[in-house]
Amino acid sequence: MTSGLAPASDNGAKQPPGAVDGGRRPGAARALRALALAMTLFAAACRPSARAARPEPLGQWYVVQEGETLAVIAHRAGVPEEDLLEVNGFKSAAEVVPGKMVFVLNGPGSHPQAAAMPAAPAPAPAAPAAEAAHRPASRFRWPVDAPRVTSLFGSRWGRPHEGIDLQAAIGTPVYAADGGDVVYAGNTVRGYGNMVVLKHADALMTVYAHNSVLLVKVGQHVSSGQRIALSGQSGHATGPHVHFEVRRDQVPRDPLQFLPGRSAKP
Repeated sequence: MTSGLAPASDNGAKQPPGAVDGGRRPGAARALRALALAMTLFAAACRPSARAARPEPLGQWYVVQEGETLAVIAHRAGVPEEDLLEVNGFKSAAEVVPGKMVFVLNGPGSHPQAAAMPAAPAPAPAAPAAEAAHRPASRFRWPVDAPRVTSLFGSRWGRPHEGIDLQAAIGTPVYAADGGDVVYAGNTVRGYGNMVVLKHADALMTVYAHNSVLLVKVGQHVSSGQRIALSGQSGHATGPHVHFEVRRDQVPRDPLQFLPGRSAKP
C-alpha cells in the first residue's frame, strides 16, 4: 500500500496537466486536458514502487471548509480547476460544498503537504503487538472477522504507511468500524483501488481500500458492523487484503490504538 490517502507518485510531466494550445476550441481543450491527466496518472501507476527513489505524492485528501469553493482550492494548490473536476469525477464545481472530501492534485513545484492542508506530523512508530493486546475498551470494531495484521502503521520501505493491512481472501465481508457517513466510495485515487471512507464523530475518519466490490454510496449513513464492501486486490496490492486507516482532523493515527487487542503478524 502506498502512503496515506495520497499515493506516492513521481509526476514527470514538464507542463501542467491542464495546459493546452490556446488556439484550440474549448471542447477540444477539455478533451486534451482530460487525456493529459489520464496519461499522467497511468504513467505514475505503471512505475514500480522501487525503494531506491522516493517519489513525491500525487496529491492530498482535503475536506472542504465553510466559504471555500473548488476555484479557491485549485488556486491555492496551483492546479487547474478542470483537473480537480476530472480526478474527483465531479460534473460541476457546484458539487463541492463544505464538508465534502476532495482529492487535490499537487501543483508544479508544490510541497506534498502545502497544496491544501497543513503539514501532518510524521506517523508515530508502530506499537508492539504485545502492547496492542492489552489495551482498554476500544473506540472501533475490527473491519474484518478474525483479523490478522500483516503490515503495521509507521515507516515502510522508506516512506510512511499510514494504516494497517489485514489479511482477507477475495470476497471477505468488510464492516464499518463504527457508525458514520460515507464521504467517499469509488476508485479514482491511484493505488487504493475500490475504497470507502467513513466520517465518524470526534473528527475521526476510517478508510477501507483494495476492495473488490463496494456496497455503499456517498451520502449514505451506516451503522457499526454494517457490511460496506467485499475485500479484494484492486489498486496497488501485492495480494488480497484490506488496507485500513484511521484519521483524526486529517492526521493519520495508528489504528491499533482504536481497535480491540489482536496479535500482529508472527
